[in-house]
Amino acid sequence: MALLVGMFLAPALLLGVGHRLRRRSPAVRGAFWGAVIGHSLAMLAMLGASLYPPVGWTEGASGRTVAVFWSLLLGAVLGGLLGAALARRRGARR
Repeated sequence: MALLVGMFLAPALLLGVGHRLRRRSPAVRGAFWGAVIGHSLAMLAMLGASLYPPVGWTEGASGRTVAVFWSLLLGAVLGGLLGAALARRRGARR
């Protein structure tokens, strides 16, 4: 389920937030760009983990399982939170 949410729902939400992005607050813009960057970096991690040779796969929870199934969702969420926090902090300095 996390793979499907990260693969389809996160980009759909980003597409919706990205519509008329210039009219949004700096925190929302920061969250948007943080989520886009986080999702993109997580996609690289997911692809790398999915190409790992099957001989090394183990049963149960492993780093590969987390990287393949959870990285897209976690990358978008954590990137969005970090982007919003940085945008708020930058706005507080001005």
